[in-house]
Amino acid sequence: MNIKEIFHIVYINMIENKFRLLLTSLGIIVGTITIVLVIAIGNGAEKEAAEQFSDLSADTIYINLDYSVLGTTMDFAKIEKMTPDNIKSIMEESTTLSGMYLRANTSQNVIYKSVKEYSSLIGVTEGYAEISSLTFDEGTDFGEYDYIDGERVIVIGSKIKDQFFAGGDAIGKYLKIEDNRYKIIGVLTRSEDGLQGASPDESIYLPYQTAINDEYVDEYTIPQAVGKVHNIDKIQLSMQEIKSTLSYYLDNATIYTIDDSGSRIKAATASATTMKTLLISVAVIVFIVGGIGIMNVLFVTVKERTKEIGILKALGAKEKDILLQFLLESFCIGTFSGVVGVILSMVSIKLMVYTSIPVYESITGKLIAFSFAVLTSTAFGFYPAYKASKLMPIKALSEE
Repeated sequence: MNIKEIFHIVYINMIENKFRLLLTSLGIIVGTITIVLVIAIGNGAEKEAAEQFSDLSADTIYINLDYSVLGTTMDFAKIEKMTPDNIKSIMEESTTLSGMYLRANTSQNVIYKSVKEYSSLIGVTEGYAEISSLTFDEGTDFGEYDYIDGERVIVIGSKIKDQFFAGGDAIGKYLKIEDNRYKIIGVLTRSEDGLQGASPDESIYLPYQTAINDEYVDEYTIPQAVGKVHNIDKIQLSMQEIKSTLSYYLDNATIYTIDDSGSRIKAATASATTMKTLLISVAVIVFIVGGIGIMNVLFVTVKERTKEIGILKALGAKEKDILLQFLLESFCIGTFSGVVGVILSMVSIKLMVYTSIPVYESITGKLIAFSFAVLTSTAFGFYPAYKASKLMPIKALSEE
């Protein structure tokens, strides 16, 4: 038998058994849809994690209070806090840092005319904008004397501007925070980054000395230090140097923890990748179940067509011809299932916009799903095809 004749026989058998073909294909179709969706969901989770950390440089280092070692009875007023002088000492002794600043977070009532909001207030030392990759949409940053003299000037986030000025000019205006008036000198560019302790878009920045003078930083406030290294390869060395300096200047340096953004980024993306792997594993199980269904159907088909096989062999068909015929049938089932599954998955992904689940459609996901459909169908169809090819002509012809 030539390949054209084999294809013709396969075509006739599939046309005559359209309903069986559809039922046989359901498992693979569902598997194809599943694997496209789970890859899209996994890619969406990875993409979302990457976007969340897009403004967070991997060369950034944080010094925070380690609450896990403090216990619930710790009196925060008795904790030795980091000071601007400590930051200066760290910079003087470090061989790896390009900059470091101190910041203290609090929340206060903020008023402009009739508008009143409870907003995040952050006292910062010099270099905060450069180290945290903050840029200005309007106005300027604090000057050297603003930090030294504790001037009542502020830089606001984009959402703070929208809250109080509704798209109007903010530079030169005054916000009232508690009982004090502060002049707005800068507006930050929108960043959507809330992973550096507080969202810059929703925060008001003022010089650290101003925050101390106006008593926004008190004995219960725990400041955080943020630094940036010259070279990302020096992260571990930099963390060791910082730890050494803190141990010298602070009696309770062990209550502070030092970590880097790179570790946070890796943890987030690793979590997304793990979820993606688990979802793909589920999809593969669906494929295997579908493949077993194809195998069962083909075994039944071989049983029903035993006499046909005997006739073909009696007419001169070889074992490889019978094997190829049944393999082509399973291959065609996989191809049909893969195409239908990919088409339906595209519809399913469009419907995902109505959920809160992030998805990222990719041609790679569709190709992987289609390949799995074809390979699974063909692989599970091999054994029934092999059994069919081994039937003896006389025995096959004697079957009722």
